[in-house]
Amino acid sequence: SSGINAEYGGLVAALTFILRSSLRTDVESTSLDSELQQLGFPKEHSGILTNTYTEHNNKAREALRRSSLRYPAPTIEWTVDYIASSTSHGKIEEPLINLKINNTPCTLTLNKLDVLLAELKTASKCIKNIKL
Repeated sequence: SSGINAEYGGLVAALTFILRSSLRTDVESTSLDSELQQLGFPKEHSGILTNTYTEHNNKAREALRRSSLRYPAPTIEWTVDYIASSTSHGKIEEPLINLKINNTPCTLTLNKLDVLLAELKTASKCIKNIKL
C-alpha cells in the first residue's frame, strides 16, 4: 500500500514539475502532448492534460506568477556623511553613503551609488521581463 502511494506521489510530483516548467517556458500544447506520450502517458491521458493546459493556460500562468519570487523586503538603513577634508587626503568634499542592508554595512561614494542604482534598475527590468 505504501509503495503504491509512493508511486502516485512520484507521478504527481513529476507531472507538477512538467506542467509548471511548460507554463514558465510557454511550451506549445502540441509539444507538451508529444512529450507526455514519449514519457509513457496514454494518448487519451496526454490529450486530456494538454486540453486542460491549453484551456487554463492564462489562469495557471497568473497563479504561478503570483506564487513565485516572493521574498521579504530587505531592511535598509542609511546615512550620508559629507567629508570636507581629511588629514591624510586633504580636501575631499565628497559625500559618502553608509548603507546597512539586512544588517550588512556598506559605504559608497556618489559614483558607486549611481552604478548600484543603474544595476538595480537593469535587474528590475530583467525580472519584469521573465516569462512565467
